[in-house]
Amino acid sequence: MSHEIVLDESIEVPRALQETFAYVADFSRIEQWDPGVRSATTLSAGPPGVGSEYRVDMKAGFSLHYTVIEFRPLAQMLMQVESRFFSAREEILFEATPDGTRIRYIARFSFPASLAALSRRFPGVMQGVGKSAMQGLRRALEDAYTAPADAERHALADRLILPGMLGFTRFGYQRARRRWKPVSAWLGDRHIVLTGATSGIGLAASRSLASMGAKLTLVGRESAKLKSVAATLRAATGNARIGTETADLSLMADVHALAKRLLRAGHPIDALINNAGALFNPRQTTAENLEKSFALLLLGPFILTERLHPLLAAAQRSRVVNVLSGGMLSQRIRVRDLQSERGTYSGSVAYARAKRGLMILTEEWAKRWREENIVVNAMHPGWADTPGVASALPAFRRLTRPLLRTPEQGADTVVWLAAATEAAQQSGAFWLDREPHPSHLFASTRETPEDRAALLQALADLMTGTTPKRRAPRKS
Repeated sequence: MSHEIVLDESIEVPRALQETFAYVADFSRIEQWDPGVRSATTLSAGPPGVGSEYRVDMKAGFSLHYTVIEFRPLAQMLMQVESRFFSAREEILFEATPDGTRIRYIARFSFPASLAALSRRFPGVMQGVGKSAMQGLRRALEDAYTAPADAERHALADRLILPGMLGFTRFGYQRARRRWKPVSAWLGDRHIVLTGATSGIGLAASRSLASMGAKLTLVGRESAKLKSVAATLRAATGNARIGTETADLSLMADVHALAKRLLRAGHPIDALINNAGALFNPRQTTAENLEKSFALLLLGPFILTERLHPLLAAAQRSRVVNVLSGGMLSQRIRVRDLQSERGTYSGSVAYARAKRGLMILTEEWAKRWREENIVVNAMHPGWADTPGVASALPAFRRLTRPLLRTPEQGADTVVWLAAATEAAQQSGAFWLDREPHPSHLFASTRETPEDRAALLQALADLMTGTTPKRRAPRKS
């Protein structure tokens, strides 16, 4: 004879109904707030709704299959749950209160005859599971976390090379994520501009940010590919607020034109993510006679960020996220050879030096714009298996493929820096897996104050030199 256990738990959280429902409705996020869950995966296509399916892997060693059978936005989710130990109906009800939202969780668990006696003997086990999950959800929605602050904690491991490099792998990611806090921030009122959005890290970040409700402006070189990506993201997430801007960010004329279009539109920017990148071998120059790594990875982000400063300031609490590389840690900026004209050219060295320059800009912008509440941070995605790695570093990919992260794992810290409430508590830092790391491991890579000043001046001069001249008015 089967046995049924009923759970009925309620919590109240200081979050608006729309924000609360949006967070819970994507049930793959249960891994963030239920301490009994190891991981959760969305199995179905499209935004959350009737028919959505999820696989939830429990730390106890078994899996659950969830199917949404009723879905009323801002009001209710009803799910059928199947596992080898029990079946269940789980219902989550949402109600606005004067101070936030009340969430009620009702679950009816049915155990087969073979487990009925055990479930009768230990009824408190299931009650405890329900209470623990709801308290985890309460903490997630209260969103009162603090950001990790001790970069020096990682310094020794990073300097020992092998431990540091292991941190770049998927194993480093898996180890770090055990310490992470939920990200329940509401992005429905935020505008995010993301470059290099059509593949790899940029595409993965775009997908996550779109699913969190952000208004996105995706920037890429190929108009048709951009439009295809935007359409796919709209269909997958139900987020219709995804726009595109076509620009080749290795061409300063395109960078200036992009900035001009965004400034003309006048929409405040809550987050600018400078992600576009590529590694070039052999040395290449653009149509504007600039070395391509320098143009795309350093000068382009400098000009775009500087020119979009008014829109970042207008957002009142905005963020800039610069995507860097671990190779930066081995290089010092060469102010007198920014375009790799001296000696033997190496694409990976040119790439790393440009990223070192972008780290310097991260620190300088963080200081300069602190009083304007513009938070500027840099991050390293680790070793991720992206199309860029496959095309530029095929030998490296063959050697390290079992260790490589997925693009989604590489993009996680980008999304965290752009979205998480606590990520706004620090500025000017270098992050890996949501934790700050030293931006220098060796004295030999440190630039002097004079180097910094010279770099800023050189970039400013090139920004002025590449700014399109205004046409003189015609004489009548």
